[in-house]
Amino acid sequence: MKIKNLLLAMFCIGTAFTSFAQTSDAEAEAIINLLGVQKKEAVAKLVPVHGKDSIAFWKLYEEYHQKNLATGKQRIKLYEQTAQAYNNMTPKIADSLATQYFANRFGQEKSLEEYYKKIKAATNAVIAFEFYQAEVYLLTQIRASIMQQIPTYGQFAAIFKKNP
Repeated sequence: MKIKNLLLAMFCIGTAFTSFAQTSDAEAEAIINLLGVQKKEAVAKLVPVHGKDSIAFWKLYEEYHQKNLATGKQRIKLYEQTAQAYNNMTPKIADSLATQYFANRFGQEKSLEEYYKKIKAATNAVIAFEFYQAEVYLLTQIRASIMQQIPTYGQFAAIFKKNP
């Protein structure tokens, strides 16, 4: 039950940034850091590590978190760009946004694979797999929560067609 409460708090913070018209780099970093702290607490519950494995795991997890700060900030900026583009969507803008989302997600997946391998080498495959599952679970939950707060472009356009 505690994990559900923690995830709920993470989602509230994760969706809070969608209300910002413009998020500065400092604000984006603060949001990512706060979300990172809460995510770390959830990972601690989902990846039970002990002894020397714990020291190696948490050292690598911190590296993983630091490496992905830029990816998280970029994702926030993409959400903002998407919201701003809704009023003036063109095929070129839509293609640019999609390409940026693909690149962002690819970078995140590549980092996840890199740290899975590092954690496996430093601990064992079971702990690395638990890390992988926890990260995918949490990232999926966070993304789903954010996307539930943002209408699709089709939904947005339909609203304005009904209400000229």
